[in-house]
Amino acid sequence: MQAEIIMGCPMLALERRLRMPLLALAACLASGAGWCQSIFLPYGSTQYEHNNNIFYLPNSSALYLVSGDSELGDSDLKTVGGVDVNYLWGRQRFYGTIEGRNFEYDHYTELNHDEYLVKAGLDWKLFSEFDGTLLSTTQRYMAPFANRDTFTQLAIDLDRDDIAKFNFRLAPEWRLETSEEYHNLDAPIQDYPAYGLTETTTHLALKYLGMAKLTYGVAVDYLDGKYRNGPADGTYTQTVVNLTMTYAVTRLSSFHGAVGHTERDQGENQGNLSEVTGNLGYTRAVSGKTSLSLDLTRAVNSYIAAGGSELDTTVALKVNYQATFKIGISASYQQTWSDFLAETIPGTTVVGRKDRLPGAFLNVNYQALRWLSIQPYVYYQRRTSTQEFYEFSNTTLGLRILAKMQPPPQR
Repeated sequence: MQAEIIMGCPMLALERRLRMPLLALAACLASGAGWCQSIFLPYGSTQYEHNNNIFYLPNSSALYLVSGDSELGDSDLKTVGGVDVNYLWGRQRFYGTIEGRNFEYDHYTELNHDEYLVKAGLDWKLFSEFDGTLLSTTQRYMAPFANRDTFTQLAIDLDRDDIAKFNFRLAPEWRLETSEEYHNLDAPIQDYPAYGLTETTTHLALKYLGMAKLTYGVAVDYLDGKYRNGPADGTYTQTVVNLTMTYAVTRLSSFHGAVGHTERDQGENQGNLSEVTGNLGYTRAVSGKTSLSLDLTRAVNSYIAAGGSELDTTVALKVNYQATFKIGISASYQQTWSDFLAETIPGTTVVGRKDRLPGAFLNVNYQALRWLSIQPYVYYQRRTSTQEFYEFSNTTLGLRILAKMQPPPQR
């Protein structure tokens, strides 16, 4: 079964997304003012990829059981075309992206599909005390098999995120940051094509800026969410309180962190969750050619496949090496431990499940021309779980060729 959600008329939705930046651009061009600068950067890419376990299943026997086909691997051709828009109007910056993607598979042709991305934003400033951001993003994409119980069926998600930020410089040493975010995800599952989640998040942070290398403060986030149009609707709320800090140790290294507590009310008959959470990060320029970053995060996230929640702890190490002016190499290793804590969809039986997912990634970027790059890559991951059906290992090999117009050099 192919499950897909299309909300309203795509052209009307696209028109609404682009109305604000297009009107601003028209006014900018009509004014002819010298303080108005516009940049349009079209791009296109083609990417050929082979995944030896495309459905992220334990083995070929499990695949045959759910689909009648035992071929685990497949290759696909991804074609992308889009344009980035960036224009300045005095102290204000308007920006946006329109992107279309097409996927064609060699063996599992029923997975062929199209995706898109539409993004429009405004970074604004008023006097020296006020600034903020308005950003709206809509994406249409294939639901990932590794994180969803769709087995081998194509499911198309529609993901919309709108955020408004308003910041105020209370005094030379103090800054107040606020935001309101709306997130709506249409994520169809079998027998429930309108299933999804809706979340609103309110953010409030107070930061002290009075020290040259150190910024610290406190941040509070309140989330109100609901799993909707499923076998059982599940509501939840979440409060996160963090102490935050950023410290520039030297010109070559920096440290950032947020440590605090998360309380999640998982709704009727699901109990409450209370955990220490946060993130710690360190970056360092080892030399003129090499840099590294190390990150540790612990967070409570929504798990849409079961209409529940999960506690994720992740350690990630990344190294970048610029071998020559044209050749850059990026290598990373990441490991995630996940505890699944609640469910509202009957039959998912994920409560008590524990996963461990290590993964390694290697990417080479060859800048053949100023506007043309060639990027071979390889990715390996292997998940172990207390529930055997969710275990898998897979290796992905790919080659991406990207052509993108570059902005004119600064004068």
